Amino acid sequence: MTTIPAPLDARLVTVEGSAYGPYVGLPLSPLAAPSEPLLFTRATAEQIVKDLHTYDAECGMTAAFANDGTLTFTWTAEYGGRFGAGAESFRPDAHGRYAIGGLWMWCRWEDCVSEVPFTAGQCAFAEGALQYRQADGSASLPEGLDALYARGREEANRVSLRPCGPVPFDIDPCHTPLRVTFRSDVRRPEPPALPAGADRAAARVVFARDVRPGDLIIASFAHWGTTSAPSARSFYVREPYVADPAPWSPDCACSECGIAAFLLPAPAGRIVLARNADDGLCEVWNTDEPALIIPAALLLPVSP
Repeated sequence: MTTIPAPLDARLVTVEGSAYGPYVGLPLSPLAAPSEPLLFTRATAEQIVKDLHTYDAECGMTAAFANDGTLTFTWTAEYGGRFGAGAESFRPDAHGRYAIGGLWMWCRWEDCVSEVPFTAGQCAFAEGALQYRQADGSASLPEGLDALYARGREEANRVSLRPCGPVPFDIDPCHTPLRVTFRSDVRRPEPPALPAGADRAAARVVFARDVRPGDLIIASFAHWGTTSAPSARSFYVREPYVADPAPWSPDCACSECGIAAFLLPAPAGRIVLARNADDGLCEVWNTDEPALIIPAALLLPVSP
């Protein structure tokens, strides 16, 4: 069984009953309650402090960062009520994120957006954050709002530790028209479930020769038809597997390599994308064969 840590989605919240933020946080557990802490980047933590001092200056609570990065909230006896005056400090984790919670109730954006008068800018920021695992939609927004959309998207990627770098996509749609559709197969009604940590929206097509160690292979493509009018259909692999590319050898004793050795020569060569630890069989591909993968860079890391 392919095992990847279960993903935790970034969450968009505001302080309950307010129009602050919204803030992009990462829950410490999938079922985090409104009073439980969320992880926030330093930039978001600073915005929380700024909003507290700007909009709730007379509430009796203040906050400040120490030189070592510790964030401390301090409140008066009047604010604390029957609990009295107090203070609580939050130290950043190894990634510079603050687990802030327990001081007020967090309200999820989806639950309060229809009841609170947020600005167009706040809504654009929120849209970017909520779509951080989807295609960039900033092009559809007016100038000015697109930058706020990008900020929300960037903040969600940052707090979830999701890499934002380029990923391989070397089949140019302009020269190699290709549409990937996730749909049922009559012989395999449902595509195999992706392992935790893999997001189907991150899937893309690359040539087998460009698959990298750690990429998750979802499907291969079977080709038929004439050379002048080829057609292709995607076949889901029996179970998504993590790539560990190696050169193909006709001398390999496994049955898959033996079958490949008797087939017509592959003009571009062959490659082994993985070797099954249970049965010792190789996953043999033509190097110029398209593969549907989720790049290792887009497999979501999460807290243990």
